[in-house]
Amino acid sequence: MRWIISLAALIGIGFPVEAAEKKVDPLVAALIETLDDPDTEVRQNIAIAIANLGDSVVPALIDALADAKAERRMGAAIALGQVRPPARNAVPALVNAMKDKDESVRRHVSYALSRVVGRESSVSDRPVSPTVPVPPPDPVPSAGGPR
Repeated sequence: MRWIISLAALIGIGFPVEAAEKKVDPLVAALIETLDDPDTEVRQNIAIAIANLGDSVVPALIDALADAKAERRMGAAIALGQVRPPARNAVPALVNAMKDKDESVRRHVSYALSRVVGRESSVSDRPVSPTVPVPPPDPVPSAGGPR
């Protein structure tokens, strides 16, 4: 752990005070802090890095969904989507975040929901609407037309 703090100090990342109060891993707190980068690609890469740390990051990401900065809320949603089904306990917070006033946040949250509540999730194992039949696909016409 000491090397992480040294690395963070070397590259100039400060650790927020709230990380110590909530006992959030300092690396996770520092990475979440950087999710407000204005560059979309940077946010996406940081979100993937956070998700790669495992499902222990989910509580901190749920908190970040309520951050004052839209970029950080978007980044948290991206990261939760990358964690996928292990982030199922974030579903209520994600559903609530669908009410965000920022359209980009809502877009990222909806994508995160589509990944968190995926095929591996018990929620999606049930049919969406068993009373509505799914129509068969239209036949593909041959290249030469009807004969």
